Amino acid sequence: MFGILSSGTKDVADPLLTAKSVSGWLHQLPALDVLGRQQHVMRAFDVMRQSRKSIELPRVQAIQFLDAALGTDRRQLTKQYVENVDTSSKLSERIWGAVYELTQGFIYAYQTALEETVRQANHPRWKPLAPLLFARLVHYYGTDAKLRVFRFERWIPGKWMELHRAYLRASELGIHRVPTALGSANTQWTVELEYLYVLLLQQLNTGNMTPAELDWATAQLRAWSRRLQLEAVPRSLEGFFVDIGGKAGLCRRTGNDSGSMLRYLDTTLLSEQLESAIVALRQAENTDQGPAAPINQQRIAILEKVSPSIAPNLNSELRRDPRIACKVAAKVRVGLARICHELSRQGGSESLPDAGSGGEQIEVYAVAAGARPRRRMPEEQDSLAMSLSSFSDPMWQVKDRSVAGLRLSASGGVGQTLVLGALVAVRQSDLSDWVLGVVRRMNKVSNDEIEAGMSIVADRLVPVTLHTVRQAKDDMGFVVDGIDISTVGARFVGLYLPPPSRPDKPLAMKTLIVPTQEYG
Repeated sequence: MFGILSSGTKDVADPLLTAKSVSGWLHQLPALDVLGRQQHVMRAFDVMRQSRKSIELPRVQAIQFLDAALGTDRRQLTKQYVENVDTSSKLSERIWGAVYELTQGFIYAYQTALEETVRQANHPRWKPLAPLLFARLVHYYGTDAKLRVFRFERWIPGKWMELHRAYLRASELGIHRVPTALGSANTQWTVELEYLYVLLLQQLNTGNMTPAELDWATAQLRAWSRRLQLEAVPRSLEGFFVDIGGKAGLCRRTGNDSGSMLRYLDTTLLSEQLESAIVALRQAENTDQGPAAPINQQRIAILEKVSPSIAPNLNSELRRDPRIACKVAAKVRVGLARICHELSRQGGSESLPDAGSGGEQIEVYAVAAGARPRRRMPEEQDSLAMSLSSFSDPMWQVKDRSVAGLRLSASGGVGQTLVLGALVAVRQSDLSDWVLGVVRRMNKVSNDEIEAGMSIVADRLVPVTLHTVRQAKDDMGFVVDGIDISTVGARFVGLYLPPPSRPDKPLAMKTLIVPTQEYG
């Protein structure tokens, strides 16, 4: 659990003895190195874990003090993760690991503190601590859930059981609705509200939002869920239920749900607040065409993604086209450079239309790409496939498909770097042609298996070689085939999509996809 610590760090004394000792110890930690401070905190948790002493009241107070003091650090690390996840995978992975380790440390600390608190439930000095300790434990289960949702991961049944047991125990003690706060200046929360937030947060694990979108959406959800309440008897035929003795989260009501361990949740108020926010953002979008307009558009798009997950009723079929279940091996290439390399190797025969052939228009799209390739692009995990078959990658499969999209599955650790918005080319084993698409949804089934929903943008694609245009130089101006050679700049690859460029709602416009740095 505490593997983030380096073995070369010297052992430290136990700082989690009293709130005073924690305060003095925190002031000695590096002020500007947030990640470094987390390592020292994890060492302190490790010392506490190895201590054979029974936990005492001053240690519980020290844990609470440390929790409150590190609030800013946690928010800063989460912000840094969200900002770097698309640009620096190594840094974002390190930040994610630091927050995860810190979360597990507090879960352990609060679990340990609660064991002693519940044992001394009738003691006048221990009894008032129980509501806050339960609330903070459930809060850190929520942090764990949020970190996993960032990476499209899902809880195992055992983690759900831990969460439900904490809420059930607080309910048995009659403290699940007692308002409590970590510090006098913070907003009051109850165990039940923290529990509800975790349940609703898991509903957002739909696979179609980026960490930045999820971070903003969960903040809205946390604020809007304060008026919700779990009920032992349902007030409506709509909404959700949760089995607090079970191994899963919220489920939609079917009419056949009943049992003493079921609790019911009506999300009507939450859904109304969300719809009101969308209306307000649209009104602001119509009146404000300044810098805030694109932000409002993004937020509307996020809330529209959230809405089906928390709506009390879901009558409409979200899929636009009928899906056909299948199990078809496929070859998959991710990223513009890899796609162009694969298609060029197979010898694409089509070419761009002559620039002077008329008044035709070509629509140009820029997609993210790395530095211009100077060497042969390495294949992703398919060297064995190439030795066994000239066609498919055995780790990739198409699980269902429609005219508008495919559901891809990858196992054996393949595709772990796939992200939302990635450009993907797929060639299915029962079809001869490649199709081009964009990843719109992600689901991490296990540590070595992922699923991705791909929206098809073209079923005809041609790799092309292009050149940047330089300013003409008089002293080098010689013409070959009508082209001034001095104007021919660096070479780069792109994809030409002949019309119609997609099978679903075809576009008559000719489309050219180029790397982002070449567009402008």
